[in-house]
Amino acid sequence: MEPITFGIIIPARYASTRFPGKPLTLIAGKPMILRTVEAALRCLPTAGVAVATDDERIAEVIRHLVPVVMTHMDHQTGTDRIAEALTQLEWDCEVVINIQGDEPFINPKQIQELVSCFHSPSTDIATLKKQMGPLEELNNHNIVKVVTDKSDRALYFSRSVIPYNRGNTNIPYYRHIGTYAYRGKLLKRLTQLTNTILEDTEMLEQLRWLDYGYTIKVVETNYEGPAVDTPEDIRIAENYLLQNAID
Repeated sequence: MEPITFGIIIPARYASTRFPGKPLTLIAGKPMILRTVEAALRCLPTAGVAVATDDERIAEVIRHLVPVVMTHMDHQTGTDRIAEALTQLEWDCEVVINIQGDEPFINPKQIQELVSCFHSPSTDIATLKKQMGPLEELNNHNIVKVVTDKSDRALYFSRSVIPYNRGNTNIPYYRHIGTYAYRGKLLKRLTQLTNTILEDTEMLEQLRWLDYGYTIKVVETNYEGPAVDTPEDIRIAENYLLQNAID
């Protein structure tokens, strides 16, 4: 099996409609972006790790640990920001992993699960899913759901409950974990695609890729720490730290 060279890039922008300054929010006294970088460094020791940001305040917090690429402020998506950063870094990596800046508890096993997809030459994009539990998660529009075909390829992502269980079957529901991996050669092409109506409706960039016919491999994982989408999630994150004895 041929070795594959990986790079991890963490997009982190300061502005946010729901949560301005989110990357610098303290979780038990430590900025969230710093926790995310530390987690990324533990995930894949052979990979390069860098942060792509548009704000010097974010850069100052983490540039002692990893390279920081200052990117344009007008990027619409994290993928756009990563593509610019990859060009500036001049990394020679076959696969780029996108760990969101609000995923401070990414687990190394999740990244290994993503990495395993790329030993198949047919994989261009990969992401993660996890089976959902409480009913309230299904009705939370901040939690993105995903359905896949029998080959674990994404059929659709939605903030709504999918599928609608009219037949009252015992079907499992899955949440999408927004960590992506892409072939490096594909990144520029993805950024050149124009928005589609599905993407603009759900505000999910991965729907654009599906609209243009790209295949997204979805790996089921049993690992997931809390992401931070809103200020209320900070308390959940701090409880998670206590329960799992994370510094």
